[in-house]
Amino acid sequence: MSVRSVTVGRESFSLTHLKVFRREELEGVFGDLWQDVWRLAHSHVVIFKPLFVDINLCGSEDVKVGPGVALIFGMDVWSDGWFSVPALLDGDFLEYLLFDLPKRLDEFRSVVVVEDVGSRFTRDVEEGVSYALDVLYRVSRVYRVPVLVLDSYELYRRYTFSRVIGCRVGDDGKTYCIVDGEVVCVR
Repeated sequence: MSVRSVTVGRESFSLTHLKVFRREELEGVFGDLWQDVWRLAHSHVVIFKPLFVDINLCGSEDVKVGPGVALIFGMDVWSDGWFSVPALLDGDFLEYLLFDLPKRLDEFRSVVVVEDVGSRFTRDVEEGVSYALDVLYRVSRVYRVPVLVLDSYELYRRYTFSRVIGCRVGDDGKTYCIVDGEVVCVR
């Protein structure tokens, strides 16, 4: 019989979910058993076909976004079937990303949308945003899904993203749509 999940108290974690955790996080959850859980999780092979999504710019330019964390700014993107992370703050937000989001993706893998990461923290903002993005990268890598962070261009200046896609109004009043630093169309 093969093990598919690990239970601690009332919490059950799939082996796929456990691959999201860092060593320190496993120690915090599993205490002295963390090494056994680590070995079990890392012997588990996850085989998911990567999900991709097309983001349309200027009505004609489609940009393919795969697994990773993409910053989307200055434009509305949404599609049925995508999963939106609830508007939580501080520790509740981080706990949701680490514990609840992977459980949701265990049930149904989909594109994940996270709005306003830069506004989710009332204290220790820089550390909170950095940690949240780190967790989102790990979730994206393990579950092989795109994570779309809908936020401002300012986040791009302070953090690293797999893709950066958005539109900004230039000094000339025209809207420039940008993909990874390159202008792809003007409206």
